[in-house]
Amino acid sequence: MDDNIRRALTRLSESGRTPTLAQLKARLGAKSYPMPVLIQALQQWKVAPQPLSEPAPEAPVMTSEPTPAQLQQQIDMLRLEVAQLKAELENLKPR
Repeated sequence: MDDNIRRALTRLSESGRTPTLAQLKARLGAKSYPMPVLIQALQQWKVAPQPLSEPAPEAPVMTSEPTPAQLQQQIDMLRLEVAQLKAELENLKPR
């Protein structure tokens, strides 16, 4: 996992939040990493968090308000994530 992604996930966790895809993307910037990379990193983090052991400089944070296009992209990502979770849940149910 990339150190910048790990740093952002560590900071989100340290702030008392459970990291989400939207929070991670907001912290790293909209065009910082491809979506599949962020999804994979977040899934790895949820299974086995790997916080940075040494202090590292703060990852850049977006300070401006998100645009409607960015908000729509976040909504689309969340819908995709919910659909994936529903599919996983359906596969776990006994038949």
